[in-house]
Amino acid sequence: MRTRDLLRFVPGLSKLAHALTARERENRLLTEECWRLAGENHRLKARAGNRRPGHTEPGAAPPLPPEVLRLMVAGTGDADWFLTAGKLAADALAALLARNGVALGDCEAVLDFGCGCGRVLRHLTHLPAALHGCDSNPVGVEWCAEHLPTARFAVNALESALDYDAGSFDVAYAFSVLTHLPQPLQFHWMRELRRVLKPGGVLVLSLHGDALVGKLNRAERADYRAGRLVVRSGELAGTNHCAVFHPPAFVRGVLADGFEVLEHAREGAKGNPPQDAWVLRRK
Repeated sequence: MRTRDLLRFVPGLSKLAHALTARERENRLLTEECWRLAGENHRLKARAGNRRPGHTEPGAAPPLPPEVLRLMVAGTGDADWFLTAGKLAADALAALLARNGVALGDCEAVLDFGCGCGRVLRHLTHLPAALHGCDSNPVGVEWCAEHLPTARFAVNALESALDYDAGSFDVAYAFSVLTHLPQPLQFHWMRELRRVLKPGGVLVLSLHGDALVGKLNRAERADYRAGRLVVRSGELAGTNHCAVFHPPAFVRGVLADGFEVLEHAREGAKGNPPQDAWVLRRK
């Protein structure tokens, strides 16, 4: 149970708990409205330029997403970094899987969980696998559906079931996704990702690890070194303002429940420096 939930049972603090809940809801609604406005801005610019935000033909290189979308998913609107980091992440994914006996080119179905506006998935469209991406940002999903026609995309809520059958995917990856979700949502999505993976399927994560301990304050470092998850601004879940740090002991002993840890590559998430990469196999 979260501290905020416990406040409901403390005399005199229930009003504070309700106020915090209301503020979380306001923040989420504001984030969703920003996403909606970003999408509308993209469409208006397209119309002003006498073009529609049309579909990319199969086989053609996808265009760059608009700067506002790049900023949302990468923390920077820099076009070169968007392309370079996405390619590094895709190459790192293939290498991590290969080291653990999985050839990405032999997979039947792959899921990009938290696909954003296709930063990584755009570099995997040459694969024969059925590619899927999902995200809680409907504007990013809309852009992907228009411009990455060889993959299929879906919108999920911050806490919902994925719209996929159990055992659908050989591989799923979530790059810099759990790094922006508080603990209850992490547990929810780990269970859901396990559900949609095939038995023996592989999940690849990028997480904030030891390389970022220097960014923590004294109390946070103490929690981290004790193996406890460190969450900043959990009320802004799903945005870059929520930052989460994962001690390796927490990943192995708690987060990876139901999975076998195949590899922990420190700073191995090359498209998300200096995050760690974790390779997990569904039990």
